Amino acid sequence: MIIKNVFFICIYALSFQMVQSQTTYMTKKGHLKMIAKIDNKTVVAESHELYVNLDYINKKINGTLNLKSLITDIPELKKYLKEAEQPLLISFSGTIPPDDFMAQPHQPLIFSWQININFQDKNFKVMLKTTLQHIKEGSTFSCRLNAMGKIFANEIGLNKIIPNIDNIIEIQFVQFILKV
Repeated sequence: MIIKNVFFICIYALSFQMVQSQTTYMTKKGHLKMIAKIDNKTVVAESHELYVNLDYINKKINGTLNLKSLITDIPELKKYLKEAEQPLLISFSGTIPPDDFMAQPHQPLIFSWQININFQDKNFKVMLKTTLQHIKEGSTFSCRLNAMGKIFANEIGLNKIIPNIDNIIEIQFVQFILKV
C-alpha cells in the first residue's frame, strides 16, 4: 500500500511539473524592417505582424510573415501587394544555440544564425547576426531576439516587381520571447 501511494504521488508530481513547464513560446506582433535602394535612393518596408514560435526544448524557431502586412511608400510594391490574389506568406525556420537563456538572467548571447526561408516554392538560406538579450521586469523574464542580415532581391523575385532595385536588401527583425 505504501509503494502504491508513493508511486501515485510521484506520478502526480511529475504530471503537475510537466503541465506547469512552459516549453513553447510565441508572439504575433514582431517587427520586421527591410531596407533597399531604388535608383540609389533608400526605401523602407516594414511590418508589425511577424509571427514567431520558439520550441524551447529543441531551440527551434519557426516564423511566418504575410507580405501583405508590409507598410511601404514604394508604389510598385504597394500595387503588387494590393493586387496579389495568392497568399504572400514567407516562412522561416532555424535553430538557435542550446543555452538555457529563459531560466536565469544572462549576458547577451551573440551568434550567427542560419535560417531557411521559403517563399512561393523558392527555398534559400540566410545568415543573420543575432543577439538574445535578457530583460528582467519584476517576476517576468523575457529575452529580446534581434536579428540582422541580407537577402537578395533576385532570390525572392522582388527585382521583377520593382525596377532598378539593388539586389541586396537589408533585413532586421526584433521579437520578444516572453516567460511568465
